[in-house]
Amino acid sequence: MLRNDPETQAALDDWTFPGRSVGLTRRRFLQLSAMAGAGAAMASPLLSHLEAYAAPPLGSHDPILVLVMLAGGNDGLNMVVPIQDSNYLQLRPTIGLTSSQTLNISPSVGLHPSFTNLKARYDNGQVAIIRGVGYNPPDFSHFTSMGYWMNAWGGSAQTAPNGWVGRYIDNFPNAATESLYSVVLGSNGVPLHMVGAQSRAAALPLSVSGKFGISRSNQDDQRMYDGVSSFASTASSGLGKWGDMVADGNANLMRLTRRLATAYPAQAAPDYFVRQMQLVANLVNKNLGTRVFSVELDGFDTHTDELVQHSSLFTSLDNGIEMLFSTLNPTWADNVIVVTFSEFGRRPQEDVDAGTDHGTSAPHFVVGPRVRGGLYGQQPGLANNQLVNYGNLAAPVDFRSVFATVLQKWMKADDAEVLGKTYPQLGFIGSTP
Repeated sequence: MLRNDPETQAALDDWTFPGRSVGLTRRRFLQLSAMAGAGAAMASPLLSHLEAYAAPPLGSHDPILVLVMLAGGNDGLNMVVPIQDSNYLQLRPTIGLTSSQTLNISPSVGLHPSFTNLKARYDNGQVAIIRGVGYNPPDFSHFTSMGYWMNAWGGSAQTAPNGWVGRYIDNFPNAATESLYSVVLGSNGVPLHMVGAQSRAAALPLSVSGKFGISRSNQDDQRMYDGVSSFASTASSGLGKWGDMVADGNANLMRLTRRLATAYPAQAAPDYFVRQMQLVANLVNKNLGTRVFSVELDGFDTHTDELVQHSSLFTSLDNGIEMLFSTLNPTWADNVIVVTFSEFGRRPQEDVDAGTDHGTSAPHFVVGPRVRGGLYGQQPGLANNQLVNYGNLAAPVDFRSVFATVLQKWMKADDAEVLGKTYPQLGFIGSTP
């Protein structure tokens, strides 16, 4: 339907909002929308951003990255346990895990018992564990430390005011308008690592009812959405630039949300994080052109009752990663890797509340069929003379080495350009799609 089509015009002029007896013409709707959306020049980038939305579809050899933020500062010593280091249980007499409790992957290393699916994947060579990951000198503030991880700039020049994924996406064609190159789920906004100089990730809701125009189960809503979709065409609205932009933007929004709606599962997983990974898999299967996904599992600031909290959190992480790969179409499964990150680890010594305080380094997972599984980096020592920064773990692996390896070996990008400096490559990528 077009704006200048006589039958469409007549229908739209009589169109009413559901439950309202007074008609609202297309022209009046656009006038009100333009007044609301165009009160200042700052509205222009938003409305023009609605012109593109989708990204070019991926080919069979294009890689996909899923970043999992373990928000709060994950205690890596109870995630990947140095079961042969006697200092470990001395430092953690209450919350320490013994070799009989862990899922042992070597004589000296055990996984937290919640990682049953990841243990099976590790045994199949699909999980890389990079130990001792952090940065120097450390910062124990959640906000400052997460800022370092998300920004990830190591260049000698002034710090780049954006994030490493955003800078990577900036190199794609039409990065300023193709908003589905990168997608954020489970967040109230777009985190720093997904913001570039031009690019901005799309933040999507986890439920089909969370975005205007997605749910079409109500007949009145369906008529309203179809009416809004009909407002755009190559013809002028007669209301000037703002009217045309509102009309075209609303129509593009309706087109995108109808494409996205089919990615939302009819039976959503009850666990919040597992639901995120389920939706990631469905979006990958729809091939909307997304190169990078960012999801979040919160709750890792375990100052108290860490054993109870970790059991729940790691079960969610384990089930979520399994949900992702079990839901992916086999066409795309080999194109995906999962990388975890957190702002810092925890102190090696437990606190008085059966928890741990803010620390330094921690291990991180990289998971996928094309990952070269195994142990990387090195386990920081726990003896008194090996602890640094007032009793904390050393950080032998700069976190940007992990990102540099992902960028160069997986994403086929210029890691030095994105990170501002060359970092040592790690060997956890086996092959690319």
